[in-house]
Amino acid sequence: MPPLLFENMLIANELRNEALPALERLAQNPSLRDRALARFGRDEPPPYVSSTEDEDEDEDEDEDEDDVMRYPASDRVGGDLLDEVQRHLDEPLNSDQTDEAASFLEGQSLWYSPGVRYDMELEPEVERVARWARTKASTDTREYLVQYGLAAKGRAGRERVNIIARRNIRRRWQKLGVWNPKWGIPNRTTNPQPNDDTYTWKWPWQHGEAAAEWRNGLGAMSLNSRHPSVRALRSRQGQRRSEHAPVLPHPGLEGDASASQAESFIISRPWFRFAVEVSEEVQRHRRLPEKIRLLHRNSAFGDVKELWKERGDWQEEWKDPRGGKEGKILIGWKWRHESPTPEPEELSGLEDLATFELTPSEVDALEAVPPPSPPTPRRPYSPGPWRWRFDSRPQEHPPKAEDTVEQSSAAGGGLFD
Repeated sequence: MPPLLFENMLIANELRNEALPALERLAQNPSLRDRALARFGRDEPPPYVSSTEDEDEDEDEDEDEDDVMRYPASDRVGGDLLDEVQRHLDEPLNSDQTDEAASFLEGQSLWYSPGVRYDMELEPEVERVARWARTKASTDTREYLVQYGLAAKGRAGRERVNIIARRNIRRRWQKLGVWNPKWGIPNRTTNPQPNDDTYTWKWPWQHGEAAAEWRNGLGAMSLNSRHPSVRALRSRQGQRRSEHAPVLPHPGLEGDASASQAESFIISRPWFRFAVEVSEEVQRHRRLPEKIRLLHRNSAFGDVKELWKERGDWQEEWKDPRGGKEGKILIGWKWRHESPTPEPEELSGLEDLATFELTPSEVDALEAVPPPSPPTPRRPYSPGPWRWRFDSRPQEHPPKAEDTVEQSSAAGGGLFD
């Protein structure tokens, strides 16, 4: 979520709310369906593009096409129509639209859940540890964390890397004041525990009146009036898209912070605020008149990202270099005007695990990982006792090394003779 998980949910919702109803309308109205099909006969084919053009020109065209698909409104919609698009998008959400935004933000995406956030941070951290082990670690440490060969042999290394990644996220969250010592070690396969399941995780303050249990149903805002996600949306009610209230600097949570202060810290974080604005942007896109919506093909995620770039909130380090032309996105914990996010853990300490800071549960988990499985030895040669009954091919015999050596010596004609 945002990126992969969040965009997948956006796609699924658009299919359910936009594509399927449109198909149903076509199925129920033959004349409408005939007009839609007739468009294919009238539309001009795409222009011919020579395959002999320079590669640089091809790359430029690809980039232009990507830009049109992401943000085509400014290029394809002009004049009065563009003004109408901006007017519809800029209007504040009404109460029904805010209810829908709340249902999407928390009822479907569970954005306030610490387990969802942990899962988002885990994958890049696992990759960072594994990359360091492959490229910078000593031979012994590399063999401890990254085994090559058969999948069964690599199991031990993957489990150890997962535990080290959990340790790094724990230390980062402890510095932010949000780590719960009751949480387990997700994704371990050796001696798993019930508290490993991130779906069940709660923030340290999430109990009693601050339990933040979400109730699905009509009127999400009133049903969940005390939920932090509702607080975040309510604080923005009546706010236009073009309006922006900067977040006051917040260094992190102290040990004596109240539940209300802790909730305010979470919902003010960039990764949470971005999700709030995307959930609102989805509703703004849905209320566009159908004719305009067909022209304004931007994604809600892309529009919000552009808004953040314009106002200086977007940070380039949120780009995760693991994949894609632009890379995946992992939005961070701190705003540009705040103290820096705790730095990623230095991994050179892995060269000496005896001095590497680990909790007792992490030590136990590492020690419980079975050593790499040895490769299965090759079976000795055997033609089979009954093969001659069913096989007409001449029987094979294993080569005799001694005979081969003797024959080669007797024959002479070696390489240096």
